[in-house]
Amino acid sequence: MGDATVLTNAPYFTHSHGSGFQEVWYMKLNDVASGRALWLRLTVLQRMDKSKEIAEVWAIFFERDNTETKKVAIKNTWPIAEFKADDTEGLHIAHTCLLAARTEGHVHDDAHSLRWDFSFSPRTNAQFDFVPALLPRLKVVKNKATTVHEDLCFDGWCEVDGVRYDWAEAPGMQGHLAGPRNGHSWAWGHCNCFVDDATAAPAPVVWDGLCARAPLGRGAAPPLTSMFFQIGNERYEVNTLRDAFRTRAQYDYDGFTFRVSKRGTVFEGRVSARLADYAGVTYEDTDGSHLYCHNSKISDMTLRVLGSDGTDNTYSSTGGVAYEVVSRQPHPEVPLLL
Repeated sequence: MGDATVLTNAPYFTHSHGSGFQEVWYMKLNDVASGRALWLRLTVLQRMDKSKEIAEVWAIFFERDNTETKKVAIKNTWPIAEFKADDTEGLHIAHTCLLAARTEGHVHDDAHSLRWDFSFSPRTNAQFDFVPALLPRLKVVKNKATTVHEDLCFDGWCEVDGVRYDWAEAPGMQGHLAGPRNGHSWAWGHCNCFVDDATAAPAPVVWDGLCARAPLGRGAAPPLTSMFFQIGNERYEVNTLRDAFRTRAQYDYDGFTFRVSKRGTVFEGRVSARLADYAGVTYEDTDGSHLYCHNSKISDMTLRVLGSDGTDNTYSSTGGVAYEVVSRQPHPEVPLLL
């Protein structure tokens, strides 16, 4: 990937920005052996009429066992003046920061408190742009949707309600979104902690997938699917318009299924999600409308890879998959925690 296409966390938002803009930086990491996962999110929001201009830090801690899923969700909101960014010091919102190789922060409310301090480094230098290159040039899509780091390794700790959890070489990722308004609805998933079903050994496999519908008048455009796969040293980017017409994908609250072909290799995937594993959170769009994110970082997945050389391999992850369904209506059986 040349320098001209390197994806970064450099903000598109400036304090002299016009009206109507939202930007998001998010991270997730898993400790599959313990059933724990952590989701961190830094955002800025400017309504179209400028009646609201805020910066926020979000965090959700997940812990799944055989009987239940613990979820601690917190969001803190500040005036947008608390958002600061520069080339050397990274991003800051109040006392939370996202730097080139480190994040530290603290959120709290009347019921809960969550602190963290992590360093991170790429296990492989992989990035992905979900938006087909032709669409921004045609001004059909104005939003940015990128994964800056597909395959990270986190070391550090978090403290949830006074209980400390240490994380060592935890697999994770980090993404960056921006634009004048949110998409209409979407499903997104990511996993970089697979095992090879044939050997039960950890597998160098990464999957990142998005199926999104853009706003269109009072409704929504047809869904557009983009995906990234890494199998060992081979990478497959499924993000052209031709790919979109050839990809078969379906999603709901129970999971995400797809069949994708790229360079003669076929990928068949199934993400499985449980309602009990979702944390419901509310997003605000720049026009003041709401979206509802049904957020799990502890879902399951099976990925079958049929190679162009005749190989047939299956990989799976139990409790190590990020999966989100974002819609304009909340699911009645998923409590909204934020």
